[in-house]
Amino acid sequence: MELRTDTQVNKTIGVNQDENLLDLFLLNSKNLGHDSLKVDSNLFAEAAKQENVQFEFIRLKSFDLNKASFDISNSKNAILEADFGIADSGKLVINTEDSDVLVTMLLAESLHIILPSSKILSSISQYDQMSDKPAVDMFRGISSNTAHSYNNELCFSSTNHQTVVYVIEDL
Repeated sequence: MELRTDTQVNKTIGVNQDENLLDLFLLNSKNLGHDSLKVDSNLFAEAAKQENVQFEFIRLKSFDLNKASFDISNSKNAILEADFGIADSGKLVINTEDSDVLVTMLLAESLHIILPSSKILSSISQYDQMSDKPAVDMFRGISSNTAHSYNNELCFSSTNHQTVVYVIEDL
């Protein structure tokens, strides 16, 4: 019989719960039509800094990478960082008041979003409790609590666009 301390058991339970949330998020994200995959943070950072990677718009807080084209409405390829992922729906939460980010999420033909694995929450209600503000479902399986609408029913369709989600190991 194997003996474990409470700390060892709690660490094991935490790891299993995090892996379950990650697996659930990836599954539900794919159900939304996203190409979703888990990637190593070092490999991602190296790839994102390559000169041949053509993104017209970049906002990556964790990697301190920012770039915007002169005409934001012409951003065919954009890469953003999500603040949270919601495991039970596969949706992403991007908390921003930056109009360039909001316009880019709507107009980019190919939207690449990174998500630190430690930022995956079990449900949107867990996010609502943390932020004290409800998230508004916007488009592309993305929510924001800074977008405003009269009835919190703001919703856009983007059937002709591709969304790729990269879940990055803890940053």
